[in-house]
Amino acid sequence: MADTPRELAYRTLLDAERNSTRSIDEILSDQLSHSQFSAQEKAWILELVYGTTRMKLQLDTWIQSAYTGRYLKAQYAIKVLLRLGVFQLKFMKTAEHAAINETVNLSKKVGQKGASRLINAVLRQIQTREFDEILDKINDPTEKIAIETSHPVWMVGNWLARYETDEVFALCRHNNTSPQTWIRRNIQQVDALDFENYFERLGVQYQKSNLLEQFYLIDSGAVLLNTSEFHKGYFSFQDLAAGLVANLIHPREGETIIDACAAPGGKMAFLSELSRGGSKIIACDASSSRLRRVRQTVERLKLSQVSIVELDASADAFTEADKILLDVPCSGTGVLNRRPDARWRRQPHDIAALTVIQGKILLNTWKYLKPGGMLIYATCTLEPSENWDLIDSVLGNLNDAQLEPIEDEKLKPYIDERGALSTLPWRDGMDGMFAVKIRKMS
Repeated sequence: MADTPRELAYRTLLDAERNSTRSIDEILSDQLSHSQFSAQEKAWILELVYGTTRMKLQLDTWIQSAYTGRYLKAQYAIKVLLRLGVFQLKFMKTAEHAAINETVNLSKKVGQKGASRLINAVLRQIQTREFDEILDKINDPTEKIAIETSHPVWMVGNWLARYETDEVFALCRHNNTSPQTWIRRNIQQVDALDFENYFERLGVQYQKSNLLEQFYLIDSGAVLLNTSEFHKGYFSFQDLAAGLVANLIHPREGETIIDACAAPGGKMAFLSELSRGGSKIIACDASSSRLRRVRQTVERLKLSQVSIVELDASADAFTEADKILLDVPCSGTGVLNRRPDARWRRQPHDIAALTVIQGKILLNTWKYLKPGGMLIYATCTLEPSENWDLIDSVLGNLNDAQLEPIEDEKLKPYIDERGALSTLPWRDGMDGMFAVKIRKMS
């Protein structure tokens, strides 16, 4: 068990380096569950862990400028200690002497006493340097943007091929901010007036969405998690863009709706709430562990008419449905500020592999959509190969599929030239989502 916030941050980041199968969120949650730190200390830990994760490439560039030897070959423990020290020096309000001395002391505490002099020397060199000195030595413009904003070079290169340079900077800067907190009122459990009074009692600042009246942007969600209202199912945490996608289904009483990739269950829950239990909703996922979270959501929100089934959307048989929601597995480049480590866990070849899976899911589930029915294909990625390119490729093999433009006047600013929902994080103040409606001809 970690005795100090710095030690917990160190153990979290070291575990993340050693175990690429677990997200930083999962690891940090486990570490915090075994700690006794105050709310203020936990907030400081989150800033340190997530910030160090986001800015890893820039931090490594700082370190390499002062490191004698082959830094990339250094032990994970040394890298993590140095990154923590540099992040405190250059990005946090930590006093410089504390950032250096406490990192050196931490190295001794966690069994890296032999590296303490090295860590001290590197941090003291970096203390007096400016980042412009380092950037000026980088000639390749794509690499320069990647290092300055701490994103993989290949990812920045992809974006520069599609967006203007200032838009790429805006996207990258957005990804380096903490995500906004949106919550969705459960219209089956509480009315708007009582819900807004609940905010005011707790001193929570809120702004109601003008796109979906169930959604509120709030200043902080931490105070809400331990309230009885949360446990009674009055609300859920969900980004507005995800709500816009689910709302495209327009559930009606008596319809059978399949959410084929349902976990963790946010969109499924909103569908059930919108239908007030009048639609039969079948929530599916290929992972039994992820379906546990769906069950917890159904129970907490007291949702009715929801069936939970373990099925592989790319291959298994489904019951016939009036509507299908496909929120397919994707590269997630539209939600990188919400997933701090995703930019480092993704590789260029992942996208090609994902498009194969996405195509299989769309072709398989299409067989179980009733004639006249509607399918919503959605991703949280900005990559065309997973969005329009995938749709055009798959629909070329379907004679009974017809694209149907989204014609909601409120959504007009978020609809692309071909009629799909397309939110851009730096422009729209919400997650980057893509969604297209496909009608099955009778």
